Amino acid sequence: MMKMGLKCCSEFSDNPFMGDMESFDVSKIILNLSKSSLELMYYILDTKYFLEDKFVFDINEFKKFANKKSDTSAIQALGELCSLNIIAKTKISRVYWVNRSVFLNKKEMEFLKNFLSSKNKK
Repeated sequence: MMKMGLKCCSEFSDNPFMGDMESFDVSKIILNLSKSSLELMYYILDTKYFLEDKFVFDINEFKKFANKKSDTSAIQALGELCSLNIIAKTKISRVYWVNRSVFLNKKEMEFLKNFLSSKNKK
């Protein structure tokens, strides 16, 4: 698991995911994500936040969704997804850009659901 806080993530005034993005293998990334990061990706998918360019992250709502008790794993998950260009920080606190191309790939998101489901059974 990659432990990375939000301090390492750059802030963007404009959407960094607009225009030509290098493509990457989402399935490969999913296989290497921490459980908290997988849960955060699923949370973004489940809440349909990916349909907009950015979303407000409510840490308490996410903790309830993922059955987390502390903020630490949620913050580490944000940092991990930022480092992998799945989300990005805006200049506004708690607001994140979403790399919509990751979430609009139905095949990859089905893989995420199945992978997370199998991980939760362990």
